Amino acid sequence: MAEKNFNTAEKFLLIAHHPERGRFLIQHIYLQYGIAGAILLDLTLEDRVDMVDKRLILKPAKVSADPLISDVAALMSQSVKPRRVDYWVRRLGRNHRKYKWQILKGLADKRIVRIEEKKFLGFIPYSKSYLIESYTRSNLIRQLRNEILAYRGSSDDNAALAGLVKACSMQRILSTDRDELKQIREQLKKMLSDSPVSDVVSQTIRQVHAAIMTSVTAAIIASTAGGSH
Repeated sequence: MAEKNFNTAEKFLLIAHHPERGRFLIQHIYLQYGIAGAILLDLTLEDRVDMVDKRLILKPAKVSADPLISDVAALMSQSVKPRRVDYWVRRLGRNHRKYKWQILKGLADKRIVRIEEKKFLGFIPYSKSYLIESYTRSNLIRQLRNEILAYRGSSDDNAALAGLVKACSMQRILSTDRDELKQIREQLKKMLSDSPVSDVVSQTIRQVHAAIMTSVTAAIIASTAGGSH
């Protein structure tokens, strides 16, 4: 099989995707902010943004091969002032469905997934994605798991993906072995504290986790309040 290159957003969705069914293995809220974070990480890894006074600054225009990166860069350029990472995590999170399908269509072009158009009740259209083959996803998981377990330093892109795995509670996708899972969690903490990742990567991972925790807490409070009536 020919080797294919994937960006962080594509790797994130592939790892999170169910290997056989047309759904994802993580809860909606994790997927929502994980996608937002992955896009910001790809902007960083493509050297499209910098951080000044804790705010993201879009660098002078560069042509990206990824239309999604170009779309998000254009969105950021329309902001009246530089914004913090947490703003962009939440802003991109609101449009995560659109971005999810852009990423999946890119993976379909690479013949990794297929997208099926369906109709609910015979007239309400919706789409489902399915992996065409399982090797690519399994290989990504194996490589990431092995790198985490044998951590001796990491490149920015793998540290970024590892950070998303931690922020979105995806460790059980990497391994179901109890002892190995414990080691993965310990290694992830070390990887993220030791790795020479940029401030933007570090802040993005932190803000993805914060957005998830805020949303989960709000949902719990709303559920508790609703149940008390």
